[in-house]
Amino acid sequence: MTTPTRNPLWAMFALFTALLWFAARTTPGLTLITVGSLAGWLGHPWRGLATVALGAVVYAFQCSRTPFARCLQCKGTGHHPKRRFRVCRPCRGRGVRMRWGRRVMNAYRRATYTAGTAPDARPARPLTPGTYADTDRH
Repeated sequence: MTTPTRNPLWAMFALFTALLWFAARTTPGLTLITVGSLAGWLGHPWRGLATVALGAVVYAFQCSRTPFARCLQCKGTGHHPKRRFRVCRPCRGRGVRMRWGRRVMNAYRRATYTAGTAPDARPARPLTPGTYADTDRH
């Protein structure tokens, strides 16, 4: 009776599959962007471009749905990993960080909504009596 031998390629295939499944479950948009860029590099530019565009849409939806992710430094605890009572610097003790896609969305919103499209704010109190008709009532 012989002992069955194990092929190390199957173990690598299982590990790669598990890693790909984890990446697709946690960040499907970034996974699609990576696969699309790989397809473009391998000689399928239009398929790669379409996959990257789909990945960007999925990632934008994910950033709008869940803008915060676990902190990468403290893994969501809010404390320094080596010292127990020291607050984590990147997340300032909250345990979450804002995704970079959400930061881009907020910067775009700030730039487009406040750069001339929003009406000028009125002062809380008129500078001279009779300036605003609705505030002259006593």
